[in-house]
Amino acid sequence: MAYEDPSISSKYYSEELKKARCFACWTPLVDSAYLSLGCGFFLHKKCVELPLEINHLGHRQHSLFLQFSSDSDFSCQKCQETQSRGLSYCCSICNFFLHIECVSQSPTIEDHEHPFTRLSLRQSSFTCDACGTSGKSVSYICSSCGLIVHKKCISLPRIIKHLWHHHPIIHKYFVVDNELGTLQCGICHEEVNKECGSYYCSECNFSLHVNCALQDIGWYYKIVSKDDYEKALVADTGEPPFFVIKDGENVINTEIKHFSHQHNLVLSEVVKDDDRYCDGCSQLITTFFYHCLQCPFLLHKSCAELPMKKEILVHRHQAPLNLVPNCFSGFAYKCMVCNYLNCIRCATISQTCTSQGHKHPLLYYNEHDGKYCNACGGYTYFSMYRCKSCDVNVHFHCVLLPQIARHKCDEHLLTLKYH
Repeated sequence: MAYEDPSISSKYYSEELKKARCFACWTPLVDSAYLSLGCGFFLHKKCVELPLEINHLGHRQHSLFLQFSSDSDFSCQKCQETQSRGLSYCCSICNFFLHIECVSQSPTIEDHEHPFTRLSLRQSSFTCDACGTSGKSVSYICSSCGLIVHKKCISLPRIIKHLWHHHPIIHKYFVVDNELGTLQCGICHEEVNKECGSYYCSECNFSLHVNCALQDIGWYYKIVSKDDYEKALVADTGEPPFFVIKDGENVINTEIKHFSHQHNLVLSEVVKDDDRYCDGCSQLITTFFYHCLQCPFLLHKSCAELPMKKEILVHRHQAPLNLVPNCFSGFAYKCMVCNYLNCIRCATISQTCTSQGHKHPLLYYNEHDGKYCNACGGYTYFSMYRCKSCDVNVHFHCVLLPQIARHKCDEHLLTLKYH
């Protein structure tokens, strides 16, 4: 086990220590705290504490990992010198190497705080490291990091809470993805260049182009303090929507008291050839449901378990909406700021949805017209769901059509299909 050698002293140290070098950085031990494993093996304390993995501006594609240097022909990408001993940061995929001391000379960016300087008065084309788009006018440069940005990108908000995502998203000058996957913008669904700036949620692997994220000031707000950031990370779902009266096998709640009804509700299986409709979403019941033994009140099991509070996609007031009963077609989520009501079917839809009407996922486009809906045949205006590869386009309200329905002209249930 490593231990700090007490024999070191800034005034008195042996001839052996004068000659000893750190096994990681291969620099002298003297005048620095160090650890000894015995047998002439020494490490600076600061070298022991080096991170095993870093993201670095000099190599934006992959992470760099700390490992032993070998007798190879590869040189450090910064100082161009080879190193056959000690530790270095490496990307084995790209054969990219950096000495650990060269890493410390080039900052790894998490939050950019250096000043930007106007580069030139002449027009010259460049790609902005902050937003990933081209520029043809005056650029600004950070001499410490080598970043080149537009004037408007000098002061981008670092962390924002965006109505297109339920977590805060952070501005990154590059996104490291060691799985070699591609990123798509959650708004326009075009590819995001991972080597340039974007807004990113590492927990969900969700990304937005900078210009897409900031195109409407009503879509986001800045997060400044650590407390606000931590609060935004935790979804406020409110109190439980029901109390358990009786448990069954496999921790299934067989009897509950739901906030929306005065009597207890009992779990039941679907009864074939007996059409029943949920009082929460008004849809046909084809799976487990709760029912009241005293009156004809029915709830899908999934509707009974809906959270009391929920953030709604693309609603401008980002405070969670409250679940309320007895609204037009059943339950709805209500915004306490503007009294906006969103039925639970609209509230549970996301940026990506699946439908039995099409084999691929459908992506939500906020602005996309000039197409015809494959569900109803009508012309599409503004928002729609789309499968770009198959050129399948569906109105927002058509996506909400029930997957299974009954019609008086047929004795069997009908399944939704797009044409």
